[in-house]
Amino acid sequence: MNFKIKKLNDIKYIIIIGLFFIFSLSFCSPLGEQEKHSIILKSIYKTLYFLHPTPISIDNDFSQKVYDKFFEKLDNQKRFFLQKDLKDLSLYREKIDDFWIHGDPTFFNIIMKRFFIRVKEAEFICFKILKKSFDFNQKEIYILGEQKFSYPKNKKECIKKWRKYLKYMTLLEIITSIKQKEITSIKQKEIWKNAFFNEEKVYRKKVEEHIQEYFRKIKKEIDWFSIYVNVITSQYDPHTNYFSPKEKEIFDLNISGEIEGIGVELQDDKGGPIVVKLIDGGPAWKNKKIEIGDKIIRVAKNVNSESKNVVGMLLEDSIRLIKGKKGSKVKLTIQKKNGSIEEVILTRDRIEKKETFAKSVIILDKNKDKYGLICLPDFYFNPENKNGRNAAKDMKKIIQELKKEKIKGILIDIRNNGGGSLDAVIEIAGFFLGRVPILQIGKPNKEKKILKSHENKVLWTGPLVILVNEFSASASEILAAAIKDYKRGIIVGSDQTYGKGTIQTIYPLNNFLRFNEELGTLKFTINKFYRVNGSSTQLKGVNSDIVFPKKNTKNKFLKFMEKNQPNSMKWDYTDPIPSIRYFYKNLYIENIKCKSIERLKKNKDFITIYKKIQSLENQFSNEKKFSLNWEEFFYENLKIKKRNDNLKKLRNKLNTFCTKIFPIYYKILSNKSEKQKEWKKNLNKDFYDISECINILRDFNEIPQ
Repeated sequence: MNFKIKKLNDIKYIIIIGLFFIFSLSFCSPLGEQEKHSIILKSIYKTLYFLHPTPISIDNDFSQKVYDKFFEKLDNQKRFFLQKDLKDLSLYREKIDDFWIHGDPTFFNIIMKRFFIRVKEAEFICFKILKKSFDFNQKEIYILGEQKFSYPKNKKECIKKWRKYLKYMTLLEIITSIKQKEITSIKQKEIWKNAFFNEEKVYRKKVEEHIQEYFRKIKKEIDWFSIYVNVITSQYDPHTNYFSPKEKEIFDLNISGEIEGIGVELQDDKGGPIVVKLIDGGPAWKNKKIEIGDKIIRVAKNVNSESKNVVGMLLEDSIRLIKGKKGSKVKLTIQKKNGSIEEVILTRDRIEKKETFAKSVIILDKNKDKYGLICLPDFYFNPENKNGRNAAKDMKKIIQELKKEKIKGILIDIRNNGGGSLDAVIEIAGFFLGRVPILQIGKPNKEKKILKSHENKVLWTGPLVILVNEFSASASEILAAAIKDYKRGIIVGSDQTYGKGTIQTIYPLNNFLRFNEELGTLKFTINKFYRVNGSSTQLKGVNSDIVFPKKNTKNKFLKFMEKNQPNSMKWDYTDPIPSIRYFYKNLYIENIKCKSIERLKKNKDFITIYKKIQSLENQFSNEKKFSLNWEEFFYENLKIKKRNDNLKKLRNKLNTFCTKIFPIYYKILSNKSEKQKEWKKNLNKDFYDISECINILRDFNEIPQ
């Protein structure tokens, strides 16, 4: 997604919002939960009413959609609510629109009260079921997703659903244990039987522990109010969202790739934070006293403050205590894996999420010519520090380093890049286009503002290929569209990109509200962007010049593309920017496309093998029915093993084929960190697309200068 933090400069909007907010909502005293919820709802409604580019009707239809969607969010497997609950609460089905307009949390309060009653009942049912042994001789089927068809009619039907689910969970625990022992031969059938009948109690106990944790998270960890608000905001468009203060911290980390802390990844372990990863170069890694598996039991925000017990505390709250400004100290009380207790004092530092950042390799072809491959996972930026690390700075440095190596072309991989900073993508586009218009922004049917790059000199004038897929979104689409529209390079990959042509702004709800506590942040759509040719990328995305053959026969993730999202804004267009200067003649571009298509036709064997692999994998992943009878499941497992053996043979055949068509040597330019090594290893699995991209860059060099 593409996010741009900016001020609301239009003075009339500030006056309107200010009058509503300051007059009715300016308080400094602490808030009760209900009052806080009411203010959040009212603030978001007013903001969207005045500032969202495509207002929606807040009516009974809106109310019914929110009602149904929130029920689905609360109980998507239909295991908690009874049909009676839907009937009892149906009187609110057409009232949520009025509640929304007036900032009234009544519906949320009522449905949550009923929900937690059902959760408590379900918890009692589960523990009662798990006290008795399951009969794995009984022949019955568990269907994944069958709970979605209808809510239970009564308690008896509810108990039946939970029993089959818990039996299935116990079966999975047993199977996981058996697979670790690699028991697959039909001669070992008795060992399976023994596990299901003599060891069943052990695995049932493990399921009981999982269920206990599951209910704890439902009752204590999930921010149901935030989910409710987002069900409402999603009716405007898929990218208008509310973030609670905790969610905003996570959001900032994801878009900046940086955070200030001690450099550990924590996971909740039965109510306590446990260390699951040490980040290389971070304070904890340097200290050497903290290890993976250590449990943090107390935290002092600084060395002079009182230590707080974090066992039983929400994981997010524990993390907030541990995090802090660079240079400050934190004191941790650690329970080691051997049971001993130690105190550790660490100095916080800036931690980088390196997998977010741009990285590069040099590829040597058979003629020893060098080509630069740049992988850009996000258009990252630091919302708290404009001078901090960002995608444009890193890209510029990488391109300059590649030029020193006298490369013959650049391939930019923005597959799965969901977007980021608008400023960053405009600057990056300028590296290849110079000081030209990059895109137009504005509201539908209104005058558009033209955004230009400020790069006076083109940083890279040589051949350029942009590799995309269906999840190259927003800022990625701005870059691909600009390169395509100016005929500066060639776009290759999927039929089209994601199709997100909207721009969001970040709006802290405390901006106009004087409260002692954080109310959260609203990210909402404020504009659409348009290509220099006048077309919106909304829904339609950017079409590739060269479409690579699809290796997946069925991609279940395509349903998440913008055109398949509910309430997506419509496609439209505006006037193109006149007098666009093309970098390459259309004849040259068409000639390169034809050469690539001919090469792709020769590699049909590769696609055939790949599709066979995908077909076998899809068969396995699409399995929905599972026998809960131990013997039937045993034979099903043998079939799965046979299928996996076939997959292994096909993959070996594919690898043999690949070495013939892709004899390319990789050289890592940057430091050989573990992350860089891992990326290089994954590149070898991606040889097909990368190989053809290098061929296309080579064809560029044959164009008469």
